[in-house]
Amino acid sequence: MNKRNLLSIATLALLGVPAVAQDAAAAATVATGSSTGINPNYLLLGAAILQVVIIISLNSVMRLLGGSGKVWTARMQRTSTAALVLLLFTGAQDAQAATGPTQWTSNQLFYVLIVVNVFLFILLLAQVNLLRNMTRTLVGKAEEEHATSAGAARVKRPTFESKLLQVLTRRVSMEREQDVLMHHEYDGIRELDNVLPPWWLWLFYGTIIWSVVYLVNVHVTGVWPHQADEYAQEMEQAKADVAAYVARLGESVDENNVKLLTDAGAIGTGKGLYEANCVACHGSAAEGKTGLGPNLTDAYWIHGGGIKNVFSTIKYGVPAKGMISWKTQMKASELQAVASYVLSLQGSEPANAQPPQGDLWKEEGAPAAAADSTAAPADSSATPADTASASGMAQAK
Repeated sequence: MNKRNLLSIATLALLGVPAVAQDAAAAATVATGSSTGINPNYLLLGAAILQVVIIISLNSVMRLLGGSGKVWTARMQRTSTAALVLLLFTGAQDAQAATGPTQWTSNQLFYVLIVVNVFLFILLLAQVNLLRNMTRTLVGKAEEEHATSAGAARVKRPTFESKLLQVLTRRVSMEREQDVLMHHEYDGIRELDNVLPPWWLWLFYGTIIWSVVYLVNVHVTGVWPHQADEYAQEMEQAKADVAAYVARLGESVDENNVKLLTDAGAIGTGKGLYEANCVACHGSAAEGKTGLGPNLTDAYWIHGGGIKNVFSTIKYGVPAKGMISWKTQMKASELQAVASYVLSLQGSEPANAQPPQGDLWKEEGAPAAAADSTAAPADSSATPADTASASGMAQAK
């Protein structure tokens, strides 16, 4: 082993040892109370170092076989440089992963090391293939020299396209088909025992590698979510998106398109809002209070009945009679819920109900009702100015 190889291996050791030490220090500061086994980053870094050592050793063998050839020497130098630079990058990233949260995380370094190992493995395969080609070249030169000395014609070299096709398919030439001919025949058709094409084999090997990566990340380290957990997360996100859409849709409600709500959930929401904001002026049962708010349970309305009129009255208020506007304190969906709750109290006839005020309201298209024997008096109740308790829905009718 020459001085250059010794220098490469020494550089390799200097690159790997500080990175492992820093990663170990980081792991000690993070996991202070538990033992989680060997850090997979150590194994991946060790595999990368081992592959670089093999690559450098193969370079030495090929340099020995290639002699002083400039082409082989240039290829080997590029391979060694690429391997050392890649390992230097890996060691630097491993060191960064140990310095703090602003640098690479352990999970990110894990994937970087996987990519580095895959690249080094491909480089190693290329080295093996190159060594095999060198061996074939040396053997071929000897045979060619022997054939030339015997006066044989030189064989034409294959083109790049034919070499590429041969590498991808490993097909047997027509001159050698007898070597792979199977000894059976059907209707004059004979079968060749060809090998599987390398492109297909590499795709198959890729599926195996992917299955290992998936197994480790999903079932061992838990970096990737399981399909069932991912499905549950997506369903939760979908529910949140639907709720957000419904909320936005509720905010688009106004006095022109508002609809009467009858479901128990909306009525319950409206009841809670009514009890929190409207009881002071209209009473707990919407029976009304003298001098404050009118009775909301009869069929007489000062500012019009029906969901659209009641919604509009709550939204804009009646400032002249002491009722504030609630559009800045409630969402449109909440105003709709309060209006629907108020209308659900029609005909409840609570105790101590105030006498009717306003005009008899009849929905459009509704059948004519029997005349009410009770005359609706005019709105003669004097309402005080906006006082501290007038923040309720005073004079909502």
